[in-house]
Amino acid sequence: MNANGQKGLSPRQLWKKHKANIFFVLFLAWMILFPRNPVRIWMTKGAGLLRMAVERIELPEKKQETLRPQDLQWQLTDLAGKTVTLEQLGDKPVLINVWATWCPPCVAELPSLEQLYRRYGDRVHFVFLADDDPAKVRAFLDKRGLDIPVYFETAPRPFALRTSAIPTTFVLDRNRRVRVRKTGAMNWNSRKVRKLLDRLLAEEDRNSRP
Repeated sequence: MNANGQKGLSPRQLWKKHKANIFFVLFLAWMILFPRNPVRIWMTKGAGLLRMAVERIELPEKKQETLRPQDLQWQLTDLAGKTVTLEQLGDKPVLINVWATWCPPCVAELPSLEQLYRRYGDRVHFVFLADDDPAKVRAFLDKRGLDIPVYFETAPRPFALRTSAIPTTFVLDRNRRVRVRKTGAMNWNSRKVRKLLDRLLAEEDRNSRP
């Protein structure tokens, strides 16, 4: 009987009702008392791999493609109607962001990209490649007060830079090797991105020394 005069639960009934909680407590005790158990080791490795996946922005070396000489003739046109090729951009690193005004994730990441452009625009070529109508892009930039170098394709894109989803951002080093290929919105003015660009610029400086 309990304090209210009602019959209490039997041990078997208590076990049946609370066995999930009991197992959970026993599992936690096992994890704490035996830190080298296989489950904890597996979970630790998994967390490490997840952290690496989140923190990594640069492609593994075996997946980095180098543009072919003919790819450097890829033509782009800016908002003023001026045509430029990838080759004419010189030997600075290049960041290419494929976006559109009708794409919410694209719009969401644009402020961080503009901040990155303001920080590196004199040392890194930025190509905001709009998959959109030029008139809509002009109106969008004016409304948002964005000052970014927007381009439109006037020739087929190199195979290594093709994508079926936007936003997609590529970063090319001075040798036109694709070091980053990232689909989806992210904070581009982050420490890890700046660290990568600084490293690419340092590679450029070393390679330009006599």
